[in-house]
Amino acid sequence: MKISRFLSVLSLIILTSSLVYSQTRIAVIPFNNMDGNVQYNEWCYNLQDSLMKELMKYDVDGKFFHIVPIDSVEAVLAEINMNPDNPQYESDLWQAIAKLNVRDVITGNFKIQAKRFLINAYIYDVGTKLPKPEYQVRDIFKKEDKIYEAIPIIARTMVRAYIPEIEQ
Repeated sequence: MKISRFLSVLSLIILTSSLVYSQTRIAVIPFNNMDGNVQYNEWCYNLQDSLMKELMKYDVDGKFFHIVPIDSVEAVLAEINMNPDNPQYESDLWQAIAKLNVRDVITGNFKIQAKRFLINAYIYDVGTKLPKPEYQVRDIFKKEDKIYEAIPIIARTMVRAYIPEIEQ
């Protein structure tokens, strides 16, 4: 009797822990300002924050994925003293990402063309440091006052990597 109760409790613990650890850890990092004009740098963080919030709407309970909080991402980036103007920025960025202990990184870039933002977003596999081609959003054109309209479009594509049932 005690053995069967013990085995029941043990199997429940194993099942629960496997569900918790089956979540994919994701970091959403600031977008890259490819334009070079520093007046647009605030959009790097605004897009990061908005995209993270939109992704969390799809998995409120954290059943499918866990997004590393922005303050944790910022702390790691600050610890390494990240500077986008530094030629070693890319290698420093991957060093920072390694400290976050995530499987995937979501980020993007933007450039100003014809007074509109040209926005791209990607999911990178941390193991290979390559974007996942089926989960990329490219060439979204938005005026600055409509830039947040791009976020649901990006999130809907990105979330399919973690919740396959989501329609495109």
